Amino acid sequence: MTLLRGGMLGVALGLGTVAGLAGAGGGGAPPPQAVCAPGYVRPDFAALRRELASARTRWALAGIRDYAYDFTEVAAPVLFPAVRVSVRQRQVQAVAVAAGQQGEPGPNAWGTVEDRFAAVASLLADGRSRPCPVVETDYDPQLGHPTRLYSGSGEANIADGWGEWRITNFTRVVPGGP
Repeated sequence: MTLLRGGMLGVALGLGTVAGLAGAGGGGAPPPQAVCAPGYVRPDFAALRRELASARTRWALAGIRDYAYDFTEVAAPVLFPAVRVSVRQRQVQAVAVAAGQQGEPGPNAWGTVEDRFAAVASLLADGRSRPCPVVETDYDPQLGHPTRLYSGSGEANIADGWGEWRITNFTRVVPGGP
C-alpha cells in the first residue's frame, strides 16, 4: 500500500495535472512546469536511503517479532483517529482505535514495522521523480523502527497534499503475552 503521504500527494499532483491540462484545453498539451516555493530545498535522497538501510539493519539485529505501538496519521486535511497496532510473529493481529477517538482507522493503520520500511522505501523511490518533493523520516536510535514519515510538495501555492504518520509508545511484547 502506498504511503499516506505518497498516495495523497500522488492524488493531489495527479488532480493538479488533470486540472492543468483541462485549463489548457486538454488535447495532450504538456502540463506547466512545476515551480518550487521560495526557499525550497530538495531532499538528499541518497542520505535518506542510507538512513533507511541503517535503520533496517538495527531492526533486523534486534530480532523483534512481537510488539505493539500507537499510530497516528494525517492525510491533509484529514486527521485519522489514533490507533494501537498489535503485531505477533511479524503479523498484524489487531488495530484498536484509541480511547476517546472516533472514526475508522486510516488506510495505513494495518502495518508491521516491515510494512513501514517498505512504505518509506517506496516513497523515496517515487519522490526522486517529483518536481518539488518534501520528505522527512525519523527512526528509533536503538531499535531502528520508523517513528515518523512526512511527505508533501514544496511547490509554490500548494496548500495541502501532504501527509504524516507517527509511531509512538513502541512496546516489545513477550511471545504468547497480551
